[in-house]
Amino acid sequence: MSSTKTYKIVIAETAPIILSGIVSCLKNIKDFHPSIIEVDSSESLFDSIVSDSIDLLIVNPTFGGLLHPGEIRKSSLNPDIKIFAIEISKLNRATLALYDGHLHVTDDLSEIRNKILAAIKLENDETDEKESLSSREKEIISHVVKGFTNQEIADKLFLSVHTVMTHRRNIARKLQIHSATGLTIYAIVNKIVDLSEIKL
Repeated sequence: MSSTKTYKIVIAETAPIILSGIVSCLKNIKDFHPSIIEVDSSESLFDSIVSDSIDLLIVNPTFGGLLHPGEIRKSSLNPDIKIFAIEISKLNRATLALYDGHLHVTDDLSEIRNKILAAIKLENDETDEKESLSSREKEIISHVVKGFTNQEIADKLFLSVHTVMTHRRNIARKLQIHSATGLTIYAIVNKIVDLSEIKL
C-alpha cells in the first residue's frame, strides 16, 4: 500500500515496554503514515475518541477495567473506527469476536504490518479498488474456495468471524466477484489455489 494519507491511531496500553514496541512497529511500516496518540487512562481514551476522528484504536482489553468495543464505537466520531485488541495472553473466542483484529505480543513486524494494512484498506476510497489483494485476503480466498465456513476460517487464522466477513466483503468489492464459482475461477487462474485442492 502506498498512500500519503495520515492515519490517526490511538494506542491504549499502560505497560511502557508493550506500548513503545507497538509504536516502533507502526512507525516502521513502509509507506504507512501514522499519527499516534498514546493514552494511559480510560478518561484520556474516551477524550481522544469523542474529540477526533480516529481510524484505528489498538487497546489492551483489560485497559481501564472492563472495556467494551461496542461502547467505543457508539462514542467515536468515526463510525467506521477499527478496534484491535492487544493480546498478551490468549484471549477467548468471545472476547476476540468483539474486535476487528488483534496484535499478539509475539507477532513479528511482517504480521503486524499485514494485520494493520488489512484493516486500514477497508477504509480506502474507490481509487484503491484496483490494488492487488493483500496476503491475508489471498489466504481467506484460499480457504473460501476450499469450502471452509467463516467460523472455520476464523479459527484457522485466529481472527473473529466479523473480521473474516469484513475481509470477504472487501474482496468482493475489489474483485467485483460475488459468486463462489467466480471466486474459485479467479483463485485457480491467479494460482492462489491448485485445482487439486478444491472439492468439486
